[in-house]
Formats: sequence, C-alpha cells, structure tokens
Amino acid sequence: MNGGRPKGGLTIGISLKLRAKLSLVHALPPYAITGLISGGNFSLLVTNVYFPPGGLAADLTSRWESLEDFLLSCYLKYPNVPSITGGDFNARIASNREALIKSKWWVDPGAQTYDLVYIPTRISKDVKVNKAGVMLYQMALRLNLIILNGRCPPDIPGEFTHLGLKSNSVLDYVLVSRDLFLNVTSFKIDNAQFSDHLPLTTKLCVDWHLLERSHPIPVIVEPSTKIKGIRWSPALAHSYTDFIREKFPGEQPDVGIVPRDPITCMNFFSCLIEVLTRFFTSPSYGVKNDYFKFGAPWFNSACKLARLHLHTIYNDYKLSGALALPPSYSLAKKAYKQAQKSAKREWHLNRWQTIISTSKSHNSRKFWSLIKGRNTKYPLTVIPAPTWEQFLRKYFSVAEAPATHWRPSNPLPVWHNTDPAEILELIAELKTGKAPGPDLVPVEAIKLHSAWWAGILAKTFDAINATGLIPGTWKEAIIIPIYKKGPPGDPGNYRNISLLSSIGKIYARFLLARLMKWSAEADLIGHEQAGFRLNRSTTDQAIILYHLARKYSTPRRGQLCAAFIDLKAAFDSIPRQLLWDKLACWGIDRRLLWLISQLHAGSVARVRISPAGDLTNPVPVNKGVRQGCILAPLLFNLFISDMRNPLIDSQKFIHTPRIADYRCPLLLYADDAVLLSYSRVGLRRALKIFASYCHSNHLSINHTKSKVLIFSRSRKLYSWKLEGTKIEQVHKFKYLGIYFQYNLGWKEHVEYLQNKTKALSHSLLRFSTLRGLIHPCGLESV
Repeated sequence: MNGGRPKGGLTIGISLKLRAKLSLVHALPPYAITGLISGGNFSLLVTNVYFPPGGLAADLTSRWESLEDFLLSCYLKYPNVPSITGGDFNARIASNREALIKSKWWVDPGAQTYDLVYIPTRISKDVKVNKAGVMLYQMALRLNLIILNGRCPPDIPGEFTHLGLKSNSVLDYVLVSRDLFLNVTSFKIDNAQFSDHLPLTTKLCVDWHLLERSHPIPVIVEPSTKIKGIRWSPALAHSYTDFIREKFPGEQPDVGIVPRDPITCMNFFSCLIEVLTRFFTSPSYGVKNDYFKFGAPWFNSACKLARLHLHTIYNDYKLSGALALPPSYSLAKKAYKQAQKSAKREWHLNRWQTIISTSKSHNSRKFWSLIKGRNTKYPLTVIPAPTWEQFLRKYFSVAEAPATHWRPSNPLPVWHNTDPAEILELIAELKTGKAPGPDLVPVEAIKLHSAWWAGILAKTFDAINATGLIPGTWKEAIIIPIYKKGPPGDPGNYRNISLLSSIGKIYARFLLARLMKWSAEADLIGHEQAGFRLNRSTTDQAIILYHLARKYSTPRRGQLCAAFIDLKAAFDSIPRQLLWDKLACWGIDRRLLWLISQLHAGSVARVRISPAGDLTNPVPVNKGVRQGCILAPLLFNLFISDMRNPLIDSQKFIHTPRIADYRCPLLLYADDAVLLSYSRVGLRRALKIFASYCHSNHLSINHTKSKVLIFSRSRKLYSWKLEGTKIEQVHKFKYLGIYFQYNLGWKEHVEYLQNKTKALSHSLLRFSTLRGLIHPCGLESV
C-alpha cells in the first residue's frame, strides 16, 4: 500500500516473564484485534486499534459503529474482566469536553446521562476536533471507558502523539475501563523517533499471580551457568595481542615456559585456558535491548545521529513546558528523513553491487543467501531448562551406563613427540567465523598467534597422549537449538547445533589423521558406503541405484526391489562400548583407541536457552558419537562397516543384484540405507537379516519413514513387514534429493525441480520488489 500502515496488520504481544496465557478473543479486520491475558488472580482484555484517516462521512460513521459493536461483544463475553484499548485512532478530541460539544458532529445523548464526577479533567496541547474525535469520545462514554491521554502523570500537559512536518496533533490514545483506572500508575508519550507517531506507555499496578505452567519460559539460572563470549573484531584482536604480550613478554611469546612434566604441563594448560576464558567472556549483564530491535538494515550511523539530534530537541521542548514545538524541530525532522532516504539509497546500491559481484564470481551459496535474506540471529526458545534436561537424558544418556572408555590390558605402543609443524597445519585447516565452545577461545585468536599456539599445543598433546587426561572443556558441548517446525514447546522440534572447544577440535583433528590412516590400511569401509568419504557423493549412490534399476527392471529380468530404511538418531544412539570393542577387535592402534575413548568419556551437554548465555545444567552424554566432533562421521562409518557382512554371507539367499563382478545388497550414505534384491522373496529375507543386525547393534528403525519401492512395469502393491511392523510400499521415493519412480520416469522429479525453481523465482521477485529493484539506484546498478 502507498503510505499508511503496512499490510502486516495488528498484533498483541506479552512478555514471557509474566508467565501468563494470551488467547485471541475476537478480531475486526483490519481495524481491531482483542486478546485475553490471564494470569491466575487477574485477567485483562487488551485491544489494539488502527483506524485509517479520511474517507466519506457515511463510511466513517459505519466504521465507528462497527468498532463499538466489536468492543461491546468482547466486553459482554467477559463482563467482569477489565479492559485496556489503544492504538492509532486518527481522532482529535481537542483539549476539553466543551470544545467537543460545540463541534458540528456532536450528537446529543438525550435522556442518557454519564457519570463524570470521578473522572479527572483531561487537558491536551491539541485544540482541534474532527468527526473521528467526537465519535471516539462518545463511544468511550457509552462503553464506560476512560481516555488516559492528558489525565495521568506525567502526561498532564497532554503531549502530541503525532509529530508531522506541517503540524502536530494527538491521534493515538489509550483507554481503560473505569474499574481499571485506579490501577493506572503512569501514562506518558515516549521520545522514540521511529516514525511520525510516538509510542504510548502505560503502567498498571495489579495483583498479578504468576502461573507455574501457563506458559513455558527459560528458568532463572545461577550466574555460574551463564556463559557468553565476545564477538571477534579488529579491536578485540588488538586487545588480545596486548594481553598475550603482557602475560608473556618478548617479541615472540616464549614456548619454553610450558613444563615438560605431563601433569604439570596439563595444570599449566588449564590455567592458561582459564585466563583466556575470562578474557573472552563478555561482561555480565542482561540481553541488550537492541537484540530484540532488528530494525532496518539500512539504518546507519548518520540516521542514528540525526535521530539523536531530533531526540534532544524534543526533550528540550518537553522540559521547557512550551505549548508548541520549536521551528528547529521541523528542520531536524527534515534532516532526519533526508538521512534515512540517503541511507536507503546507499544500502540498496551496495546490496545490488554485492549481488552483481557475487553472481559474476559464481558464488551460488552467497548469492541465494543475499536474495533470501535469512535472519541469522540466535532463535529464542521458550522451553524451560528442566524440559531440555529431561529431553537430553532421554536421548543421549543411558540410565546405568557401563564404562564408556576403553581400558587397555597391556602396555600401550609408544608415540613420538608431536611436531609443532603438524599442529600448524591443523590450525590452518580450521575455519574462521565459527562460534567458540565452552572455553570461549575463538579460532581467530588461535590463528592470530598460530606459531605460539603450535608450540604450546604440541607439548600439551604429548602430555595428553601420555596421561589420557582430557581437559574438561573439551568434553563439554553447548547446544544451540534451531527451531524447525511444529509446536515450539517440544524440544524434538529443534535441530541441535553443538558448539565445541576450538582447541579441542584441533586435538580431534590430530587423532583423526591417525584414525584415517589406520582405517585406510585396514580397508574396513566397503564400497557401499559413500557418506563422509573423499571423492564420494550422493550422486554416486543415485547413479548406482538408477543403473541397477534399469538393469533389473527390463522385461527379461523383471524387477528390482529396494527398501529405503530410516534409522532413528543413529549417530546419537550407538553404544560406545560396542564401538570400542569393534575397533579393538579390528586391530586399531591401542593408544589411539584409548585416547578416543578418553575424549568421549565423561562428556556432557548443556543447552543455551537465552541470548544472554543462560545454560541448562550439564547432562551426561554416554551414548552415540559426539555431535559436532570431526571424529564422529568416521567413527560412525566404522561402527556400521560390518553391516554388509551378514548380507554378503547370504547374497545368494537374498538374490543380490550385481554390478559387473561386485555383489551389491546394500547402499549406504552415512545412515541412509537401501537394501536391494531382484526378487520380493529375497528382499523379505534381506529385511529380516538387516533387522537382526540393527537389534544386535542397538540401532532403531523408523518404520513410518522406511519405505519399499519396486522398480518394474507393474504398479501392484504388496504387504511388507519389518520387525513385525508393517512398512509402506510406494510408487515414488525421494532418495538423497532425487525422486525415483517405480517405472524410472522423471515426471515427479521434474515437478519437484520446477517447484524449487518457482520458489527461487519468488525469492528473486520478493527481493526485486521489496529490497531494491524498484529503487532508482537498483535500476542504475542493473
């Protein structure tokens, strides 16, 4: 729409701290919406109103009658509940009742009288009256509502609520029911120059009883369970360098200070990390208000300065007690609007230049992130800490867990001292721009003095390799919940991102290099596994499946039966002790196994439940591979590397398809499994073998998401069961991003791609219309 309020509509929101319930009572689109706030001992009807200006007299009268009927219906529905109504009415009601009565729009109430004795006199700096103002005033009298503007301190002068370039007026109001008026402690017009309308603030004193379970909120935690780092910046890098030089004087910090004794070395390292954690910890304070004020991305420092100047003039005007704004306010307002216009133009121009340069460099990921404009701010969760802790215990803890680290029975092989050059290479592999873990030491800080860190970490790694003592912060994970879909109060509807120690990641890479070398030499992972492997991708598995489907679905051969198996949280559920036993049986370096098991032993997780850094209590994680750890993919691949063995042993029995001379009963991409057979009987047998393997390895099958697809010319459906539970046969299935059909057609996949293309086109269209193409500078860039 051109001018006026955007099409987003009206909203009512409450703070989670109230622990109250907010429910919709009624709506009058697009003019009003009413909600009920209930908090045990007290309830409140809240109505938000917006009436557009102008219009025909008949239309205006009809709209106000509709609003009055709307409010009356809400009050009759909840007759004993006090109410508060506010918004932009575009109504002017002068400074007193006499001016309203003298206006040409005043309607004589006749025999109806109003009790005005106990209502304080209202004053206002706006002396003008319009028809909407008369109708608002008379509606308030009929509904027994009291206008707060100009009646409650500190707004006794009746300040303007709308500050235009040509004139100022009172257009916005807050009205309360008479039974609520005595609970009003203050009413004021705030000096927040976000638009021509100033915000209205009302404070109430009520007997509010907090409900225990009316609305889930983050619980209040102790300061010790609050952790939040400082964002890396050039200024922080400079301070960090000065800090290092202060603690370790000299041109280059002396690595010789690290003790040679392993235990003393570990104590020194712990003290160093403790000091650095304090350095990188942000001051203890609540969440900044600007976290919740996303604002326009183009609003730059020039706009802020112009707004600050506007604030200053307005504050001086209020302190002076003048009845009219000074001429300097109008000039400052024009300057503020010009600053906004220039900032918008500059932002649009820069954005289009970035889009064009990104498209020329063929950086598709950055291009689409700019087009879609996704918000990367930390998502707020409304789930309390105990609920998260219960969820983590259910999915990541074993009630009576056995020892989760491997205990060597014989002397371990000796490892050579760690070369600092190797640590330098591992540091170089780290990616910057990632959030730090529990110790708050960012990757940028390590890379800034990589040679110094390489020397310290080389000696520290030697001490760990000798003693098996893993720093506690390396075993702790901070989980950031990312909301997906479904009820926001369910922890299962969040994707969990684990933040691990950056230094701990370097040690994990140190162990990974040795694990990869042994895995390659042992040749344990078969050709059927393509997940997390060099020069392998989803395309390989899709091509293999398509090739076998074409080969075995010919009229001469008949069909290829495929069972797509979905495993429930496979990475998080594998028994660690069984993993260590498998690796030991396969002949892994015993010191390497000992250190990997020590890294997993005693691991805990906490959920970050607020932007201020509030954390839940630590919950033991004693099953599954560590989420977010670089060792996890390879360890999981090794754990299920024997999945093919019972199928290979029964390849003739289960009618395994063949690629050249290679029998292929199974395709794997990480935990995505496909069982293959060229007969229905063979697939049923393969399903039983696979179920037996999952049972013995403590893997759970998701029967709802598991499907059977038969590649053939027939659409006939058969009955299938897995572990006694029925699984569905389908005619199409999306495997690794590609839709496969029973007849090898591509209609479904083409439609899928077309829908994706339409979605991308809509993103481009939204960007074009809402973010700059219609702007003159955007057209100039194109």
